[in-house]
Amino acid sequence: MEALDSDIINAEPVLTSLRAQLQTFAISPDVYLSRSQTNSQNNQPEPSLTTRKVKTQGIHEGVLPKILQLLGIRSMILNSRHDLVPLATISVDIPKSASKQYQWQYMKSSDLIQELQSLFQNCRIIAFTDWSKLAAASDLWTGLLTDVIKPIGKQDLEFIFYLGDPQKKRSFQVDEILDIISDFSYYGQVTFALDEGEAIKLWMVLNGVHWETPVTVQSYRDLKRKYVSIFQAMNIARLLIYSANKAVLLTKLEQFALARKQVAPTIEMATDARLHFIKGFSIGLLHQLDMPRCLALGLIVFGSYGERRASPDKKDLIGYINRWIDDLQKSETLPHYH
Repeated sequence: MEALDSDIINAEPVLTSLRAQLQTFAISPDVYLSRSQTNSQNNQPEPSLTTRKVKTQGIHEGVLPKILQLLGIRSMILNSRHDLVPLATISVDIPKSASKQYQWQYMKSSDLIQELQSLFQNCRIIAFTDWSKLAAASDLWTGLLTDVIKPIGKQDLEFIFYLGDPQKKRSFQVDEILDIISDFSYYGQVTFALDEGEAIKLWMVLNGVHWETPVTVQSYRDLKRKYVSIFQAMNIARLLIYSANKAVLLTKLEQFALARKQVAPTIEMATDARLHFIKGFSIGLLHQLDMPRCLALGLIVFGSYGERRASPDKKDLIGYINRWIDDLQKSETLPHYH
């Protein structure tokens, strides 16, 4: 895979078509579950999940059970409504003496595995939290893969992973999680997401560059070489890397960069920024949009949430698209879409 500068695409045609597509999104039976909608009193899923209002993007929304959050899951999209009460009532007893890195053996039970298998049978898209922020992530995700996903025999799932800061972990742990994430590819499509800083740090870890080595300003071509080397080190469908002004996506068939609408640092670094991006990106996958439009929809939902600090409706999303297009048209030069 050759690293080229000529693959920066013009976002305006992508946004224009996506604006029209937003008008035609039909109401689907799918259910989006996220940790952002919890009962503040007991932090448990609401039994009324199946009666939740259909949101603007044509999808039902519900609460992600607490136990799934403990397993490092950030959000899910299900094929249809699902009874989550049994998962909410399963208790987990992890001894204080237990290793922080190894939790699955204490969490798994026949009841939990049965409920998780039923849920994953009804699942289309699973997004995981930042690996570096969850001590037992590698162990938990290996357990999910071995005891839940592999036995049900599905091979059409969509998985979305974020690494976080790899320099918070030892190099062998980074190698291990890249292998684990790659193993998920046997059961569906894997999207591996990083911001530019995380990607540079990952490249340094993989190439034995000491973390204190100064990072100089790098051209897009230099960065792309690093991105390509990361992609080639894994068995995944997509590598997504974004900076303040562009988002880059690599697959085995295509590679492109999309110019972003720049946002305030408070929006960029917001606690739920990745959750909101994943929601838009996942809905794009759900509607079988191509990768530029999936990526753009993720950025639109993320940006609109950040500006409003509330769930955007269709008018808000279209307004955000219009402002993004206006920003592009103010630029002196625009790359060509191909």
